[in-house]
Amino acid sequence: MQPVDYNTISKIYDDVRSGDIELINQLLSELSVGDSSRILDIGCGTGNYAWLLKELTHARVYGVDPSEGMLSKARQKAPAVDFRQGSAKALPFEDAFFDLIYMTDVIHHVTDIGRMFDEICRVLTPGGKVCIATQSHKQIEMRPIARFFPGTVLVDKCRYPDIKEIISTAQSHCLALIRQDILFDDRLIELGSDYLELVRKKGYSMLHLITDQEYQAGLNDLESVIRGGSIEVKPPGETLIWFVKNS
Repeated sequence: MQPVDYNTISKIYDDVRSGDIELINQLLSELSVGDSSRILDIGCGTGNYAWLLKELTHARVYGVDPSEGMLSKARQKAPAVDFRQGSAKALPFEDAFFDLIYMTDVIHHVTDIGRMFDEICRVLTPGGKVCIATQSHKQIEMRPIARFFPGTVLVDKCRYPDIKEIISTAQSHCLALIRQDILFDDRLIELGSDYLELVRKKGYSMLHLITDQEYQAGLNDLESVIRGGSIEVKPPGETLIWFVKNS
């Protein structure tokens, strides 16, 4: 499997990803945020969620990402956020620094989640919270894009640790499970010309990981369907897994 070049994807990343206020509200519901609160966005990308958090709170917000292309856009968007280059397996922060750490659609990019949870536990304060936003293998199967590119299901089941694995690995470190939530599964969305353009640009990372033949066949199918007008679909939703660091 070829690696995905996120410096290249950063040029169109904001066409694909945007911060969602419902997720931000979920994050803030678990923490009494004040001026001294420190919040970390791991795999912050172009800073969409970090920017929203900084706009809505007086917390000290930080973001970390391995891609300088992503970080360059993030710094332009949210100069009040402290963005640093680094990885989930080697966080560039001191011990017991953060009150809340979150990751949105990032954990499937981490090759060793045990080491990642070691680092999270190191930089998290006792009693601090962690939120992992991801998708289960069942949700991956239900994605609208799987209709046109079925190979993306296998690709992402290989990349994404399933929910049970995430929970068991976290619990084997210093974290205790609080709960799981499902978001965004109760709405209908329309796939139209904008969605088609994103697919043409390969704005979703899994499209870089299927064969050229499957990509072209799926694109042709999608173009044929969209040509008749937008289609309404029900998304599979996002799973939020909440943990707390043992004191």
